[in-house]
Amino acid sequence: MKINPKLSAAAGTYFRALLVLVITLMATIGKSPWDFSADDWKMVANGVWASFLPVVMRALNPKDATYGKIKE
Repeated sequence: MKINPKLSAAAGTYFRALLVLVITLMATIGKSPWDFSADDWKMVANGVWASFLPVVMRALNPKDATYGKIKE
């Protein structure tokens, strides 16, 4: 089964943003994940949905040829 190139590009953008955001949040919290409190995990969970923002921004950009909304 062949994966849609636009979907693959969007997934790549999301996972890169997710990785950077989760690493940043964990470094900011300053504890091992095994020592996280419920509030710490909520902050990481907020980072998971916030990682979608770059994908949405690129998808809505008419000048983004990779997977943006292209004007016809």
